[in-house]
Amino acid sequence: MSLGRKIIFVICLIVFVGSAGMLLNYFLTGMREQSSLEDLAKLKAERDDLKTDKGTVIGKYVDLYEANSDIIGWIQVEDTKIDYPIMWTPDDGEYYLHRNFQKEQASSGVPFMDAASDIFVPTSNFLLYGHNMKNGTMFHDLLKYKDKDFYQAHKTFRFDTIYKGGQGTYEVIAAGYSKIYPEDSNAFKYYQYAGITSESDFNEYVKGVKSLSQYNTDVTAEYGDQLVTLSTCAYHEKNGRFFVVGKRTDARQVKPQ
Repeated sequence: MSLGRKIIFVICLIVFVGSAGMLLNYFLTGMREQSSLEDLAKLKAERDDLKTDKGTVIGKYVDLYEANSDIIGWIQVEDTKIDYPIMWTPDDGEYYLHRNFQKEQASSGVPFMDAASDIFVPTSNFLLYGHNMKNGTMFHDLLKYKDKDFYQAHKTFRFDTIYKGGQGTYEVIAAGYSKIYPEDSNAFKYYQYAGITSESDFNEYVKGVKSLSQYNTDVTAEYGDQLVTLSTCAYHEKNGRFFVVGKRTDARQVKPQ
């Protein structure tokens, strides 16, 4: 082997080892961050309710609330890894984009609610974000809803706010792909409907997400229903997004008690 080929071989080997090391570190970091979030579920224990100036925190969320009062709820989708706390920081909407529950830097972040959504008004749509992590954590499994067969077997998901009266089951009304569009685009931008308070905006939103849905669910919603939208990145195109919208089945809009 000539000297030139040896040099190229060594360079390629270094690049390969470096890339493999970075990939391994990515997955190990993701596993640690996932494990840390899974440990939080162990803090859900039966305790007496806790009265606060915002409402009554129900017993099983009291320990989590006392550990970090930014928690606003818990999301769970059966047969997926989506079983996480939801954070809310209205003064700094993306605070948990790359921070963990302990407020330390973390690439996975923690799923969080859009700053414009508000359970205390309440707004008609709670817009929740989570990363689409390549290791399968956070909201990665949300894309399972692209397949109608998965939807047929998982027509509902669970979203609880930590406050009394906010625990509910949500029935999927739409699931589909979208993207982040330029501001001057006339395309429907589902992510701009986090703070719905009017009937016209509500109807416009339901019509818009139904038009983008991968399939017809034969389920719709009317003003007064409480919606939850789950949103994550999708890689079908640049700035792609995937969303799932559900309506609460057991109650309409309810303020925390």
